[in-house]
Amino acid sequence: MRFRRYALALLAFAAAPLTAQSVRVRSITTSRFVELRPISYDADSGVYRAGPVAMASPLTLDAEVSAWGLGVPGLRAYALLRGRAALGSELAWPRSNDHFDALYAFLELERQHYRVRAGRQQRASGLGFYAFDGVTTTWRPLPTVRVEAYGGRGLARGFLEPIGSSAIRSLDPLRPELGTILLGGSAWAAPTGSSEFAVIYQRELLSDRSGLVSERASLDGRMELGERVVLSGSADADLAAAAWGKTRISALLRFGRRSFAELEAFRYRPLLDLTTIWGAFTPDPHRGVTASVRVAPTPRAALAAAYTYRRYQPTGTQTPFLVDVKDEAHLLATSARWLLGDLSVDVTYRLQLGFGGSQSSGEAALAYAPADAWYLGGRLAAFQQEGDFRVSDGTVYGAGLEARGPVGDRAFLRGEVMRYLHRRLEGSTGADWSQTRALISFEWVFGANPDRIGAPR
Repeated sequence: MRFRRYALALLAFAAAPLTAQSVRVRSITTSRFVELRPISYDADSGVYRAGPVAMASPLTLDAEVSAWGLGVPGLRAYALLRGRAALGSELAWPRSNDHFDALYAFLELERQHYRVRAGRQQRASGLGFYAFDGVTTTWRPLPTVRVEAYGGRGLARGFLEPIGSSAIRSLDPLRPELGTILLGGSAWAAPTGSSEFAVIYQRELLSDRSGLVSERASLDGRMELGERVVLSGSADADLAAAAWGKTRISALLRFGRRSFAELEAFRYRPLLDLTTIWGAFTPDPHRGVTASVRVAPTPRAALAAAYTYRRYQPTGTQTPFLVDVKDEAHLLATSARWLLGDLSVDVTYRLQLGFGGSQSSGEAALAYAPADAWYLGGRLAAFQQEGDFRVSDGTVYGAGLEARGPVGDRAFLRGEVMRYLHRRLEGSTGADWSQTRALISFEWVFGANPDRIGAPR
């Protein structure tokens, strides 16, 4: 609650009229309609049973405010706030009772060689997404070198709540009641015009420093060899558990301005905090390779295909939901696109076999996008799943429409609707998956243009 008052005060400060101040506000209101059919498993009969269709209509409002010209050169205030509500929902839509979040709310001071940011922030890196209330300091001694240090009160990923809060503990009661302190540093360098490297170190502690929550590091690199070959790789590690997490290395070969072939090898193992019980399950990694190619003979036509092979570690876990689970998975994905004047045609097909059952899906989309920025499109889709998934021994067909475009000079409207029909229900595990999904969104922008500070738009 205290931070909510702080975020609202920051928003009011950013919107207050100052002589040389420039403010830009962008709001997006989105209303969704979703039909879902709850499915339960009857252990006595070994049958999945579908319940009656239930409706949910969540509403979100995102307000983004950026203000500069606050009397100090390079000072900026920024906030991204989200409001939530449920409009007559029959389902308990996730987080519909959490009516307000401050996704971002900070003050930022920018100088030629450094930047200081204080407030609520989020970071996306090779370690994942993290949010915290604190300070980030960036130093740029050279245009090709950047060093950062950050720290503050840690927030639960995806919830923007203190990790020790009652809301988080209700989901994971074995978590400690204490909050966390997030500390980290990163360095980025581009020693040549064709290479760049980044390293990150991050540590989380309990707020009283009595215990370690996580200690992780990641490394990313990219290097171009001439005009045709690009090598890249990344890795992250759990230093507290002395275990590697995700690793990836790839080689890309260009054979045209818009065409390439790429080969990638990877390993995946989830990294879990020491304060959660899930770490006791010691998740096993899986490994794999991906080969992909894209051919675009002209700017208006492109074909792409990719094949991925995954090898999972064998598991001895017994459950009625997963029977005879395979250790290997194969995924084939293909796509094509054509541009014909203001028309575009996109076709995709995916086939997955092995671990997790089998799935095949296809989609075709036709869109009309003239120069006035309006967009009108239609989409046909179909998929079928067998084995370990809820849509078993059946096929789902879908059809929908989408439209978006400007409404005046500062507003934009978007709407879409999709109807799915479940057909060919067979076997004891078949359950009707038919449903309708719709969305309508209104975006409104006003204020100064940040590319021309102080100039009205």
